[in-house]
Amino acid sequence: MNNKPLDFPFLRSKVVTTVISAKTSVALDSKLTAIQNRLFERAHVEPMELKFLGIALGKQGIVGDAIYANPSMMPFPIQRCEYLKSLSNRQIAILTACFFANFYKTVANSESQALVSNMAAAEKSFEPYSDEYMILHQETSEEMDHIWTFRSVYNMVARETRSEEPFEAPGFFLGMVGSIPQDDYNSVDTQFRLSEECSHILELLHKPEGLQILLDEMKKKGRGFRYRTQHFLIGDAMRLLPAEDVQSLGLGGLWLLTRFAANVELKQGESYLFVDPEKFNYEPLAYNINQGHLHDEARHYTTSFDIGLTLYQAARPEAQAFIRELMRMTMEDYIKGQFLVFPEMLEAYSKGCLTIPFYFCKQTLEMAMSHQEFSDKLNNIDDLFSSWAQMEWPKKLPPFDAGLLTQKRWRYISQQYERIRQAIGIEYDVASLGNLLHRYKDILKQENLTEAFILA
Repeated sequence: MNNKPLDFPFLRSKVVTTVISAKTSVALDSKLTAIQNRLFERAHVEPMELKFLGIALGKQGIVGDAIYANPSMMPFPIQRCEYLKSLSNRQIAILTACFFANFYKTVANSESQALVSNMAAAEKSFEPYSDEYMILHQETSEEMDHIWTFRSVYNMVARETRSEEPFEAPGFFLGMVGSIPQDDYNSVDTQFRLSEECSHILELLHKPEGLQILLDEMKKKGRGFRYRTQHFLIGDAMRLLPAEDVQSLGLGGLWLLTRFAANVELKQGESYLFVDPEKFNYEPLAYNINQGHLHDEARHYTTSFDIGLTLYQAARPEAQAFIRELMRMTMEDYIKGQFLVFPEMLEAYSKGCLTIPFYFCKQTLEMAMSHQEFSDKLNNIDDLFSSWAQMEWPKKLPPFDAGLLTQKRWRYISQQYERIRQAIGIEYDVASLGNLLHRYKDILKQENLTEAFILA
């Protein structure tokens, strides 16, 4: 399809209407608004920006053998691979620093989308500068701080490892979700263009049966088109359409519920990056960046679910059905990437499919091996992957080390996805998820995590 920029007279008139006409607002529970604003004020009684930590870590560099993440959080067979077992404490520190930098690079690029979508949802759903509006406004301010900090850390690690990999990368909302075909990853475009494709989507949004037609196209044209369309709907489409259209289509709700799924993805990883601090020599600045970000995101997480659900409920019925189906597919994509064990990720990679944990694995290894400290440990990464694929892998997750962390992460994802699934009435596609749905359901039944988890 030709993606040259186009001019849309009907769209220009819509924008003018938005400016000059009175705008209706979506009513939030006053208790929710009061709580969120009170939590924000309490959090900022004392300065709590992360930038000063990013500046300090950027100047300090990777020093000594303090680690930047729990090694069991990295998707490597650290206890089984002779190459990894032979790494020195210093080399493990560098490896974890590279993992930390790449993890938060993806987070930062995802938060860049939040700058656009938060404010578009606020402007089209609430009265300007009202308490409801300011919830998303203040969160946007915090995201800017996060992005700046994570970029500082990444630039430091890239400088020390002599990596030329840029900071810009696809985030969660451009399709870095679960398990992404390599061709889709290669074709992701991070630059927005008002193309014929976007014009077609906008035209469908104004047709009586347009949402169903669009949904059918999103399923027929594949994952790449689906995420391009969803990315447009939760961002620039909201900015281009009048407030009444955004509200009736539930686009603010689609954004925040999609953000909720991304919040779950973030938290299941971030919460365990520095687990058991009494047992490990964690780098203090990296640890405090992680803890400060967790603190902010706990409030953002509540906003995503509670306000997202309210905006979804304010949409017309056919828009709710559209959002339900998009959320089902998005959540299933996350499940397909996370409810895998490492040999399954290796197999997917061999077939041209990149799971997000494996993406971090590959980026981390490539960056670390560029560091001068690895001059005696140079290795072909694909050869490493091949050797790992030939290992014998157990069909269970043990209740310790990486196995226990995986159980905790899976259970957290399942518990949080059940909240949204039950709230808006989603039914998973059994054929699409297969044995992964069994794992999802089995981990929900686990009352404690003191026993090995048998993989379905």
